[in-house]
Amino acid sequence: MTPEQTDLWLEIQNRQMLALEQIADCLSQLAPKTAPNYQRNIEEFKRFDWASVDATVERSDQYGAAIVTWKGYQFIRRSPSNKFGAAVWFSRCTGKDDTGENLYERLITFKPVSDKEVEPLPEKVSRYLDR
Repeated sequence: MTPEQTDLWLEIQNRQMLALEQIADCLSQLAPKTAPNYQRNIEEFKRFDWASVDATVERSDQYGAAIVTWKGYQFIRRSPSNKFGAAVWFSRCTGKDDTGENLYERLITFKPVSDKEVEPLPEKVSRYLDR
């Protein structure tokens, strides 16, 4: 190989590496960095299709799924035992904040859906929907 051919080959290799790095950067921007916290009606919980959110049930009990895996992370079922409303969610600890408190992310939350939460659309919006 001549020195010119070697230089050309090296230039092609450098451009290919740069292109691959750009592709990797784009793909990492497309992939979610945190769990999405999907919202579902609590009535769906026991029969929920975990594959629909790309999750796998690792452990279950009489209530349903207890531990699920999503993108290599395990999420544990939780539910409040306080004055707040009924809910079931799957979360995992992602680290600690500046004060030492645990930080969590949620994969999915199951809670009651109420008609009271739905508000009517204002007239300025609904007139476009009636066309």
